[in-house]
Amino acid sequence: MSGENKNLVGEADEVSSKDRRRSYRLNKVLGATLVSGDGTANYTRLFVIDISQTGFRATDHQTLAEGDYQISIALAKDEGPFESGMKVVWVKELTVSGMFQFGCEFVNTTPEQAQRLADFLEREMNRMRAAGVGRLGL
Repeated sequence: MSGENKNLVGEADEVSSKDRRRSYRLNKVLGATLVSGDGTANYTRLFVIDISQTGFRATDHQTLAEGDYQISIALAKDEGPFESGMKVVWVKELTVSGMFQFGCEFVNTTPEQAQRLADFLEREMNRMRAAGVGRLGL
């Protein structure tokens, strides 16, 4: 990817920052496994760097192609992973590190999984408020 490394899906540049910030975004590194919709490709070195109820931002050493994926994110070590469908909204090559950063949107999340994520985000937000640290952004 060269200077044309803007968006893979949609026009993320046209989405207002207000629309992108409708829900609390937690800045926390989480490990994740990504599987393509047809079950053929695993990305085990995927690191989620921030997450909200509607999507996440992540990094990897390889880019993601357009298409449907299933994501499994380890929210807490004593719990099973959060699982959802997802789509890639934008991809950017980080030229200094040779890595890629991408923004993704959750799709087809079951109500149970959505509630697990909401509960996790609320716990983390309350923990950060109590400790007086972190960024609480909308």
